[in-house]
Amino acid sequence: MIPTLFTRQSVTLFKRTTTYSLRRTAGLRAYTLDSNGVADEVRQVMRRVPQPVVVVTTSDGRNKQNMNNGDSSSSTIQRRGVTVSSFTPICLHPEPIVSFCVRVPSRASELLHSSGGMIVNVLSHEQVQQSIAFSAPNKTDQFKDIPFYDDPTTGLPVLMGTLGSMHCEVAQVLELGDHELWITKVVKVDHGVGGKHGRREEAEPLLYHDRRYRSVGEQVFMKAFEDSNLDAKLWTHRAHVRMAWNYLRELGKEKATPVIKDAIRRHFEMNPTKHLEYHETITSFYIHLVDLALQTTQLTDEDDFFEFIEQFPALTDRRYIHQYYSPQALKSSDARKHFMLPDLKALPCRLIPDEEKEKE
Repeated sequence: MIPTLFTRQSVTLFKRTTTYSLRRTAGLRAYTLDSNGVADEVRQVMRRVPQPVVVVTTSDGRNKQNMNNGDSSSSTIQRRGVTVSSFTPICLHPEPIVSFCVRVPSRASELLHSSGGMIVNVLSHEQVQQSIAFSAPNKTDQFKDIPFYDDPTTGLPVLMGTLGSMHCEVAQVLELGDHELWITKVVKVDHGVGGKHGRREEAEPLLYHDRRYRSVGEQVFMKAFEDSNLDAKLWTHRAHVRMAWNYLRELGKEKATPVIKDAIRRHFEMNPTKHLEYHETITSFYIHLVDLALQTTQLTDEDDFFEFIEQFPALTDRRYIHQYYSPQALKSSDARKHFMLPDLKALPCRLIPDEEKEKE
């Protein structure tokens, strides 16, 4: 078994050690270099560098195969996947080594540690939905409607339709700030075709770059939304909030509000349904809530949507609006066409994070 190394300050790799001086900025979830002020400049440059979108998958299938003499079907397999950042091939000799970063804490990190093995799946441009599915860390059934198979040797889940999948074993894990750097040894490669019709000439990578406030998961989600390629099954209330969160922190409330409303109208026009249609009052109410929450937090480029809504669960509660509006008011044609003030109590002027509520 290959040992795992944890360290917060010294990074040792291939007998070379570099020491980083890190400090936690008060009130922010971001780490900066003490020695100079180049962090922002580095971030600006890296925004211009195209990055491949990679999903790392793992499971406890290998452990259960070992416990059950190679038969993993006798017990339920726990699988997790994560859309990672900073995927990098390190070297080919004396053995192939690749690395990736995982934000912590996360369920994926816990399962990666217990498994010790993982599949690095390099997504094709046809796999936007897969990237979105695995960028939701708290989603229970990440693999629902995702084509995959469990490798018969390791029991690890392999995504289908990728450019290629690398079977890896952990070599070293370094804890740096709010991320873990996983350095892994590639033991086997599955060459994918990466296209909708299974032809190699279709194979094109899924890339992201040049988005100021969008991580890989947000970049892919918003591209799918803006290109009207987002699966209707994924266009949930939470997806509405996620879209608004991206636009509000990128454009500010004044500029973002008409963009958000036009986007939602366009979606309903393209996906007509008897059960759902554009509602001006509900849309304006949740834009107001998301903006209040953003005013409460101090934003950095590293902020995560799923961490954000954990602080403000009211944002994804479709029933929360009923504290302010009666059913009769919301069902009226005036509320549907024009913004109406609440009839039960005044609009909130502040949204308190759950952690502050607990202190109170």
